[in-house]
Amino acid sequence: MLAQAARAVTEALGADPERTLVSDHTVGFGLALTHRIWRTPSHALILGPSSDEGPYGYLTHLQLSQTPLSCAPGLPPAGAEHEEALETWITAHIDW
Repeated sequence: MLAQAARAVTEALGADPERTLVSDHTVGFGLALTHRIWRTPSHALILGPSSDEGPYGYLTHLQLSQTPLSCAPGLPPAGAEHEEALETWITAHIDW
C-alpha cells in the first residue's frame, strides 16, 4: 500500500522521491517502513507510516505531509552517517 501511494505522489509531481529512509522511529513497535521525501521549490512532501497510538502498537497508517521548507533546516546530506539527522528532519516536517 505504501509503495502504491508513493507511485501516486511520484506521478502527481512528475519526479521520483529525493530521499528514502527505512525507519521505525515514527511507528512505535511495528516494523520499519519506508519514508519517502519529495521537495518542490517551497514545500517538503513526506509520505510514510504513522502509528495509530492505540493499544496494539502494530497498526500503521499512511501519512502524507506537506510543509513549507522554511519550517525546518535544509535536508541533511545523503549517506548512512546522516540517517539520524534525516529522521530528525522528517519529524520536524510531519504533522502529528
